[in-house]
Amino acid sequence: MKLDLAALLREAWTLWRRDRALLIPVVGVTMFLPRLAFQLLVPVWQIPEGVTGEQAVRQLSQALADWTGRYGGWFVLTTVVGLWGALTIIALYLDRGRPTVIGALGRGLALLPRYLLAMILVGLPTAGLFALALGLPLLFVVILAPIFYIYARMSLTGTVLVAESPIGAIASIGRSWRLTLGNGWPLAWVLAGIMLASMVFGSVLVTLGHLGESNPVAVGITVAAAVAVESAATVATVLVAIAAYRRLTSKGT
Repeated sequence: MKLDLAALLREAWTLWRRDRALLIPVVGVTMFLPRLAFQLLVPVWQIPEGVTGEQAVRQLSQALADWTGRYGGWFVLTTVVGLWGALTIIALYLDRGRPTVIGALGRGLALLPRYLLAMILVGLPTAGLFALALGLPLLFVVILAPIFYIYARMSLTGTVLVAESPIGAIASIGRSWRLTLGNGWPLAWVLAGIMLASMVFGSVLVTLGHLGESNPVAVGITVAAAVAVESAATVATVLVAIAAYRRLTSKGT
């Protein structure tokens, strides 16, 4: 079946409006607070300035390696906790046991290792394409299109893991690919729109924060606002995936 994108977005918005009292604490504990702590406590990765050519590539690689060695573990931990939050939200809507928030947190934790494996497998092709895009700046926008398409086709992996449990990581990826057949590009546009809007608003807030670097309160407020936008975008993609899964499976796909 073809997804009605307007109806899909309306359903996702309806879920948020109806259940925000349940969702906000989950989002706050698993997404907003860990990301905020990371942004405030971990130094920003600095890109070398004033160098070009091979020297720039070497310094860029070294700077990334140094930053990863010092802070990569905290970044991974923040990401994992965020994925736990996403699974928890999915469990609230799609788990057959209809768990409470506490039960959904437990359900998400139980499925987290499987979800992590699935996300690693999903990330491999998109990471490869993204690395290619960075190496070919003139084709960056062109290469972004298949990245979002692949991501969209695999975007229901988490919903499948929860709703169709027990199911393995690889099987859930395959199931997502089959469910989204014929809807890859529409979903890609929706997800890309959410992510790009988050990036634009986040960049504006970060820029405003730099203008007031001498005022730690102003910096804290702008960083918190940027993290709130990022967390909202994550929740939006999760709710869109839930709505898409419900619609596609309701037709016996």
